[in-house]
Amino acid sequence: MSAMMRILPTALVVPVLIVGSLIAARPAAAQSFDAVGTRAQGMAGAFVAVADDATAVHWNPAGLVAGGPAGMTIGWYRLQSGNLKVPPYAGATSRDSKFTSLGTWPVGVSYGRFRTTTIEVGPSDSLEAHSLSTNQYSLTLLQSIVQGLVLGSTLKYLRGGVSTTSFDPLTEMTAEAALKQGADADVDRHGAFDLDVGLMAYMQKVRAGVTVKNVRTASFRDNAGNSMTLPRQARFGLAVLPTRGLTLATDLDLDTVDLRGGLRRMFALGGEAGLGSRLVVRSGVRWNLKGSRRPVGAVGMSVSVRRGLWLDGHYTRGRPDEDREFGVGLRAGL
Repeated sequence: MSAMMRILPTALVVPVLIVGSLIAARPAAAQSFDAVGTRAQGMAGAFVAVADDATAVHWNPAGLVAGGPAGMTIGWYRLQSGNLKVPPYAGATSRDSKFTSLGTWPVGVSYGRFRTTTIEVGPSDSLEAHSLSTNQYSLTLLQSIVQGLVLGSTLKYLRGGVSTTSFDPLTEMTAEAALKQGADADVDRHGAFDLDVGLMAYMQKVRAGVTVKNVRTASFRDNAGNSMTLPRQARFGLAVLPTRGLTLATDLDLDTVDLRGGLRRMFALGGEAGLGSRLVVRSGVRWNLKGSRRPVGAVGMSVSVRRGLWLDGHYTRGRPDEDREFGVGLRAGL
């Protein structure tokens, strides 16, 4: 396995990471770390050290080496934050994504569509819906550093754009309708490159991982000069595998991200357990260490459709009028 992963010299990866890390992050950020992976979301996002399927290209590129020789995932995910049945208000948010990935030990490829829409206070105290929509094409490469330590990098080409939609304060509509109107607005797209880097350490029953996403903090603007950024985010994960079929994990964001919905720094605990050969259940809880710090719980399961093919699903719910999300996915592996 190590010989296969030597296709990418470390000397080519590290300089790119160093140069990219010197580029300062921009304000008005959008899109959080945990926007992909039904299995990961079923563990409340405690997945950086668990990532051993094809969604590792997003969560921790180095995690591809922990899975089988080849794997594939197809997933759809949707989140809403806040009570969307009331009139529009600042802070209401919706997010959805579609993600397809194919991963092997030396290389992975993926395609994703991401959209985040948030209602904010605009000029003269009016309300506006700001939406960032991106299409992402990615290539992931692995490099063995020493025995049990792997470096992975995901190079991303993004086509994205921003839209800003103002609302007439006299118009009666719900926050849900306002978000939909903002999400459906036309955008002028342009391209940008970005980079994710991950490190994974493997021991017999313990894994530790670190991921830095959006090293270059790609930014997108609309014609009025409003900008939204993919924020640089660093996350540490630790996973324990005490027995076959049981995984316990924790994740901690290493920095605070200024998302448009407020400051965000997540701490997550999760686990999954196999119940026989055809069913896996998982659950978890996460907190935002900034702001209200209210817990958000998650549950999920996977059902084996046939050997090597799994149907995944998850549901997440916070306290009333906070995060609610769900997703489904299909996962295959050799």
